[in-house]
Amino acid sequence: MNEKRFYLAPSEDGDTLTETYPVSELPCVVGRAGDCGLQLDFDRISRHHARFEAHAEGLAISDLDSTNGTFVNHQRIDEATPVHAGDIVHFADHGFTLKQRRPGGATIPPAQGSGRERASDTIIGFTALPTGFPVQAPEFFELLNDELVTATSEPIEAANGSRFGHALRARSTHPRLAAEAGTLFRLASDLGEEARLAQLVREVCLKQAAAAGLQSYLFLEVHPVECEDLEILVDELLSLAARYRHLALVCELPIPALPGPGVLGQLQGRLARRDIEICGIQIPPDNLDLLADSARHLSYLRFSAAVGDAAIAGAARALDNRARILVDAVNRREEIQDLATAGASLFQGSAIGQPLPIAD
Repeated sequence: MNEKRFYLAPSEDGDTLTETYPVSELPCVVGRAGDCGLQLDFDRISRHHARFEAHAEGLAISDLDSTNGTFVNHQRIDEATPVHAGDIVHFADHGFTLKQRRPGGATIPPAQGSGRERASDTIIGFTALPTGFPVQAPEFFELLNDELVTATSEPIEAANGSRFGHALRARSTHPRLAAEAGTLFRLASDLGEEARLAQLVREVCLKQAAAAGLQSYLFLEVHPVECEDLEILVDELLSLAARYRHLALVCELPIPALPGPGVLGQLQGRLARRDIEICGIQIPPDNLDLLADSARHLSYLRFSAAVGDAAIAGAARALDNRARILVDAVNRREEIQDLATAGASLFQGSAIGQPLPIAD
């Protein structure tokens, strides 16, 4: 800071801001609060959002547990991250370019490899502005902050046609973000908000399911990212089960995302204290060793009908009747008999019923 002064200039991602923002003496806290060294009083920015600090490479930025995140070159950060002239910094969805000015006033050109020169290094998989930051990020953050989702229920049936349960998902109720669960999670992945969205979906789903009086088994999704901190996940699930004691909960757990052997058994033991069952998901049907090792800790295992009868039959042999096979994406009722013969006992898909809002 003695020889070169840093400042933030609005990035070219559609932001209407024109003012530049000097980074004051380090460390410099960024946020909406009046005591911040760099005050940005904009929607979705936290009171104390992030902090710039001196670093061996010049400058580093850390997120201060903000609600909507800090991003460097379109990647969400969770630890101190070096930044250079030309890098793109987002506080929530507000984008800025970090720049440096020499004592004489001239702006230093962007460093080689900076965010400005990595135009192709963008967030993939969602409609985006030229810098790569998702164009619907403001609406998505509003959705999270204001809980603008509603629960949907897709029926699950046994082979004899009796109702067994419901797969609970969610869709947006934001007036400017019409999106089903899959689209919401793709956007959440772009913004590093998968766990927060998954928690919101489970909370809203169970609240509406309880109000609607749903009595059968309720299948709730867990995102793979949540397996990175299983303590938070388990505490949340146990809390939900304690508040909704009359509901029969099934946790859809991505088994390959678990951190190591033995973890599934420990999880099953803890969740069983609140009668939460586990449905394994994302296990390839040809991974017979993983199927066999997981089976004793699972109540259900989910596969898509697209894997075919032969794969279902192979998985059923590996499970050896220790877990029930649930097949989704069943689009024709004629498929059910063949899938049941192969070893499946529960079915979900358009042939069974479409997902419908619970609250309607």
